[in-house]
Amino acid sequence: MKPKLVLVWALAAILCNLVSAAPLVAQQATADPDAAHVTAAKELVSAMDANTQALASVEQLRQALIMRMQASEPAKVVGFTAYADKEMSPGSPRVKAFLADMENIAVQFYARNFTPEEMKTIAAFQQSLAGRKFNKLTPELGGLIASRMGQFQSDVIKAIEKGAAGQAEGK
Repeated sequence: MKPKLVLVWALAAILCNLVSAAPLVAQQATADPDAAHVTAAKELVSAMDANTQALASVEQLRQALIMRMQASEPAKVVGFTAYADKEMSPGSPRVKAFLADMENIAVQFYARNFTPEEMKTIAAFQQSLAGRKFNKLTPELGGLIASRMGQFQSDVIKAIEKGAAGQAEGK
């Protein structure tokens, strides 16, 4: 059971990376953004190349899942890999729906929190050489953070389980 729990925590850490690529919209009682805000937000999300970043995160997740299967059940890795490749390919219905959701979340977030002028300024940076390099390398940073977060979570889980087991024995 422990390996499954660690896998869940590792997946949660990887999903944190996905969330950081396109922040979730807080449920607020605010009016919907106007057309100018939405248009600027769509241009910003496009300039950020958010779909490429999200696809890179999906690929990192696919690789992590395959590595996990290789380590835990090597005899099943071939079938698992084929299914993961199918389900997580950029053109799969699941990934297409995910990308559309992520884009909508990001557009709504930026449209609600930035002025059109601010979004145009950010988009200009995103389209610059430095901005494109930033976008290209951000998923790698997310992967490094997710890996460290997964290790941290695993260590914490082990420490808590050990501590709880020790307390149960002391009673």
